[in-house]
Amino acid sequence: MKIDIYAFSGNGARLCDKLIEHLNDNEVNAYVPPRYAASAKVVKSREEHLYKATEESFKSADCIIFVGAAGIAVRAIAPFVRSKKTDPAVICMDERGSNVISLLSGHIGGANKLTKKIASIVGGNPIITTATDINGKFAVDEWAHDRNLRIMSLKKARDIAADILEDKKIGFKSDFNVRGNVPDEIDFDEKEIGICISFDSNKSPFKNTLNLIPRIVSVGVGCRKGTDFNDVYIAVKEVLSRNNISHFAISSINSIDLKKEEEAIKRTAEIFKVPFHTYSKDELNRVEGQFSSSDFVKNVAGVDTVCERAAIMGSKTKRLIINKTVVNSVTVAAAADDYEVTF
Repeated sequence: MKIDIYAFSGNGARLCDKLIEHLNDNEVNAYVPPRYAASAKVVKSREEHLYKATEESFKSADCIIFVGAAGIAVRAIAPFVRSKKTDPAVICMDERGSNVISLLSGHIGGANKLTKKIASIVGGNPIITTATDINGKFAVDEWAHDRNLRIMSLKKARDIAADILEDKKIGFKSDFNVRGNVPDEIDFDEKEIGICISFDSNKSPFKNTLNLIPRIVSVGVGCRKGTDFNDVYIAVKEVLSRNNISHFAISSINSIDLKKEEEAIKRTAEIFKVPFHTYSKDELNRVEGQFSSSDFVKNVAGVDTVCERAAIMGSKTKRLIINKTVVNSVTVAAAADDYEVTF
């Protein structure tokens, strides 16, 4: 996790040093006004305006911590708040560490958990205001985020939370094995509202269904040089759709290193907001299994098939779920990691 910290006093600077020391399993940078930079050991001098710095942190950091007044934090982040799906976690704490407040993105961004961790570090009081937490209830958005599940509708997640807070039972269906102690709020019987975990975002076992999609599908892509972006993008979506797999299940796009600068594949990965990985012909040729074969591809790339082998390379469990499929002269294959629903 990338964490940016902003403090505004000598006491705040020294508190930053303590946070950096105890959050050393993360990438942490702390910034203070120049006059306080010498007050601590590892803080950095902040030369730019706080609003400009905050804007950059909103783009690049997973969490922003303000060591100072809550009003400073609120004014600094206000112009940049967009969506709980994308906003970073924001935490505010006073310069003595007496109170640590989860201010933004408590569940999906992880601010609530980090607030409790920081409070334990500084000996402060963690302040959590989300309704499910203060009532000790199951929080579907936080649970889904922690289990690499894409939440398809925040409105339906709010509907789930509202019913849970009214002590109503929530239905549950899953295409994957379920393990662990199921929360009391969940019932496997038929309900008006419920959660469905599947690759297929169109499944609707309940009148009001919250679809959660495991992001575990590695897609392999092959194409000719200079292929149009739309051809690659449409091919990937179409091949997945034919197999009842939402494109939100994609965890990575993969190809041969000859395509590492192929703009159409790079842009497709950017649109899906997943990494684009490439592999050498030797790495691809070492992949074991039964694959499609093309003499043309073998002559050009030195490997019998790019998409299938690349899909396997991007997968943890090396399980091909979609064989080579051609759409618009683009070849697409997919592999999936193993997945269990855990409580």
